[in-house]
Amino acid sequence: MEVDEEKNVSVDETLEKIAELLNEASISLKDSVRLSNLKNVQELIVHKNPELLDNFLDEILQFQLDKSGEVKKFVVSFIEEACKKDFETIFKVIDNFRYLLFDENVGVQKRSYLAMINIYKNTLKWIVRHQSQLEEHHKQTWYTILDMKNHIAAQLDSDNDGIRTCCIKFLEILILCMSERLKESIVPHVNRSDFSVDQLDQDESELFNRDEMKEEGRYHLKKLLEYTLSNHISSVNLITSICVLSNVAKQRPEFINTVLETFSKILANMPPTLGKSQVNAVKKQMKLQIQSICKSSLCIGFVTELTALLNELGCSNNEINRLIPKNLIAESNKKRMNQTQNGSESKKAKLGADKNQEKSIETLVEKLRNKENVADLVLVTMKNLPDSMTSKFTQEYKPISNAGANQQIRQLAQMMVSYMGDLSSSQAILTVDDEDLDDEEDEELKFKMKIKSEKIDYSESTKTSFNRQQSLTTTPTKTLPSNLNKPASNKTFKLNDVTNNMATKFNQEQIRDLFNKTYTRILDSDEIISKNKEACLVRKKTLIESTTIDTYDQNLMNYIFEDVKKRLDLALIWMFNSYIKLKSALHKRNSLKYTRYKLENGLDVKEEEEEDIIEVGKDRMEIIEKNERILHSEIEFCETEYDKILIMILKNLQERKDQKDMLFSKFITQVPHLTEKSFELLKEACKDKEKYLFNMSTLSELIITRSKQRNQLIQILLYFTGLSNQILRENACAICLNLYERSQFSQVIEEYAFTRLKFLNEPTPPSEIINEVVDESQELLDTSSWNEDMIKSCLYLYLNLMPVNHKLINGLTDVYIGAISEIKRVILKTLEEPIKKIGMESQELLKLIQDFPPNSETLVLRIIHILTEKTHPSIDLINKVRFLYSSKLPDVRFLIPILNGLTKAEIISSLPQLIKLSTAVVKEVFNRLLGMNTNVPVHKSPVSPSELLVALHQIEPSSCDLKTVINATSLCFAEKQVYNQEVLANVIQQLIEINPIPTLYMRTVIQSLTIYPKLSSFVVSMMQRLIGKQIWKNAKVWEGFIKCCQRIKPISHQVLLKLQPPQLKEVFQSAPDLKEHLSHYVQSITPLERAQITTETLELIEQS
Repeated sequence: MEVDEEKNVSVDETLEKIAELLNEASISLKDSVRLSNLKNVQELIVHKNPELLDNFLDEILQFQLDKSGEVKKFVVSFIEEACKKDFETIFKVIDNFRYLLFDENVGVQKRSYLAMINIYKNTLKWIVRHQSQLEEHHKQTWYTILDMKNHIAAQLDSDNDGIRTCCIKFLEILILCMSERLKESIVPHVNRSDFSVDQLDQDESELFNRDEMKEEGRYHLKKLLEYTLSNHISSVNLITSICVLSNVAKQRPEFINTVLETFSKILANMPPTLGKSQVNAVKKQMKLQIQSICKSSLCIGFVTELTALLNELGCSNNEINRLIPKNLIAESNKKRMNQTQNGSESKKAKLGADKNQEKSIETLVEKLRNKENVADLVLVTMKNLPDSMTSKFTQEYKPISNAGANQQIRQLAQMMVSYMGDLSSSQAILTVDDEDLDDEEDEELKFKMKIKSEKIDYSESTKTSFNRQQSLTTTPTKTLPSNLNKPASNKTFKLNDVTNNMATKFNQEQIRDLFNKTYTRILDSDEIISKNKEACLVRKKTLIESTTIDTYDQNLMNYIFEDVKKRLDLALIWMFNSYIKLKSALHKRNSLKYTRYKLENGLDVKEEEEEDIIEVGKDRMEIIEKNERILHSEIEFCETEYDKILIMILKNLQERKDQKDMLFSKFITQVPHLTEKSFELLKEACKDKEKYLFNMSTLSELIITRSKQRNQLIQILLYFTGLSNQILRENACAICLNLYERSQFSQVIEEYAFTRLKFLNEPTPPSEIINEVVDESQELLDTSSWNEDMIKSCLYLYLNLMPVNHKLINGLTDVYIGAISEIKRVILKTLEEPIKKIGMESQELLKLIQDFPPNSETLVLRIIHILTEKTHPSIDLINKVRFLYSSKLPDVRFLIPILNGLTKAEIISSLPQLIKLSTAVVKEVFNRLLGMNTNVPVHKSPVSPSELLVALHQIEPSSCDLKTVINATSLCFAEKQVYNQEVLANVIQQLIEINPIPTLYMRTVIQSLTIYPKLSSFVVSMMQRLIGKQIWKNAKVWEGFIKCCQRIKPISHQVLLKLQPPQLKEVFQSAPDLKEHLSHYVQSITPLERAQITTETLELIEQS
């Protein structure tokens, strides 16, 4: 019990930790944090607690819609690891994986291609082993993987070098899986469990055909060889191809001769685009691969070829002898001797085959000279051509110069014989008439041609529609049982003969009971008739038609949702059947309107048009009006029924707890038509906190694919761009930005955003905005004034579009000018992120800064501040602001963001105006000049700290009052990291050289002493210099001089004794404590030192 409790506690802790990691990952804006958290979750649910994999699979897969390519690549890696741990996971995540495989990010595509290697071979192995137990969703998954396989195999023509490399690696797996493993095969230990064609239990099954798979494998090998020998191949692709071909040769010895011939051709004709170092790298890799073949038993029979290749690669004879063991050389020679002896016998057979082939060619040449035969060939193959020429055909096609000549006809015949083989024993070619085939063979032939010429869509709906068409065109024949003794009677069985008299034989309750039992048997016959496609279609149609009876629609709904994964196709058929009825009624109404128009205008009505009139009578107009009323009721009924069925199914799908299979998305994207109620339901589904990512993605897909209902769908998306819910809003805005790049959506999105923005010029919020905010917050609001939520609701989408279309900044400026103060405040507050994304290189922004409209100064100033907040201003921005300041608006605030781009003279000349601003602004100015703003990269300021303080002392009183200057210098002294002891000493020394001495000089000296007392000796020397400048003539400086003498006691006597008696007397009068200090000093010195002091000075000191 204790062990179980500990285990439960451990699982609970793990669940809490996983939930915490996923929550943090979903709200974090940093890719590194999201990746780290997701990797930790993967470790916990894949490797440590695999039983939790299903619980958190959806949460991980939601990150496939993340903006970061690295996060998407992680999701691909997670899918790959999850499938390795529990292989049946692939059936749950196949749609997610396919979505990532076709992602726009090239890095995500490459990672998906590499993951597909393991997923394909493991899925193939699983499907083959469980063929007899496969369900429909297993088959659908396999068809999807086949589709992805074909897509990747076609990427050899990609423009991206990395994608081609991944494609080559994937082709290796295809070739190995679609060929036989022989006894001689050398298979690495890690690949011994991989699938090969020889593992198929039977030559042909529903999903696999051994010969076709082998043929496809040879086809992929041929394509790889053609690409390897092409002149435009890159060195990376060539090296990859060499490694892949070497692996194929070792694991499939039947291809070794082809691989060695290819190696020889590569050496003889290296691609001209490769440099010398690249050629050396290719040869080095080829040498390594050939050496690995030489060391194995595969070299038997190919010693001569291998020796020749090694010689071409620069190997000496000694190296070759060391590589190929002598016993293998002997076996190889013996094998060649046997081949030589058997050669004479095979030559005779080959000669006979050549004669037959030549005979076939001559036969075809005669047939091709007949123009009617050639015309028939063209017409028969015309339907296999695509609707438009492919780019590859356009690039590679060259007109045939000798078309119709004997030589060209013979070449064409040789090509046909090489594809079709020996025709000597076959039926006559080009002479098969349609009459030679019965109906069944003709249909089968057409179907096979269709399958080969078109790309097969493996979706269930396509299969169903094909089966439906087949059932409509094929009527099963009915024969009499053999035990009936009426051979002369040809009367066929008719259901009416049995059912006509049921009303007389049974009462209504019994008939109802019979119907219910029949209905139940049809429902339960699913598995019994699953292999009979025609019977399945009849069953489905019967179930759907039964919904016209009361309560049976709900019965069918319940049946579908008992196993909705398997029976979703039945729901779709139900929807299409209901939609066809509606469209049929609408078509009849349109026909009646057209017939009415003709009758009203005296036009002739054709017989086939009269068939649309339900009744026939004398007054056709009266009949038409009656029929129109009937059809109107029928259309209303059909619309109601269609809407009811659609909403029932969508609600049930949305309310399901298990949403891993994304059935809601699959269903709503495949239904023929969406109603108004379904739009509302989709809107509510997008608000679901757990499923909003998938539902938003579904909404985006519907907008792109449903052109007729695009306006309603895009309005739903645009609604979410104004919500205060950050997650929903950002997701909707991201989808809008993707759509905005497409021409068919850009105008609609931009007009909507601008309309919302223009609401901000209204004195009160419009009812549309109020309803949206109330609907989201579920609270009563003051509708007479704007609040912040309402304002932001109108701004979100427009601000998101601005970084994509810079011209929109002008519209925002116009609205800002006419807005009230509260709206202006919110605009300035929310402006930061879009302006940073636009950047200072934007020509539209620079144009606005240079020529902004009146009353938008604050907005422009805020834009400039944002642009320079964390980056150095660009030259263009500096020039625009400098021009603005000098010619249009001499407001010094505009210079603050670009201070570090101005010259020293410009900064010093603007200092008087700058320091008049508020203390916070002045502090920001000094921070920019002194490099104190940690957000801005380190740069060299035009003004050094000492130059700035000196310039403040030199400001004229007429430009700025003394108190303002004192406040500015105090801000400088507060930055002790910048204004250290050395800087202040430098400032004091520079100031003493100025004539006249600045008024605040002594104040600065005293403040410096206060902060750094060690400057006292330096200050004494400066004060002694001041005595020589007759400092007492400047009353304010002289006052500061005396106070400084008091500050530097006890060493002030060095300054005081240098003064003349009149000035010393003045000092004693202002500061009596200095006289007492000096008297004590004189009494303490020696007679010799006293002799150096003048008599007048001594008398002045000794006076009581």
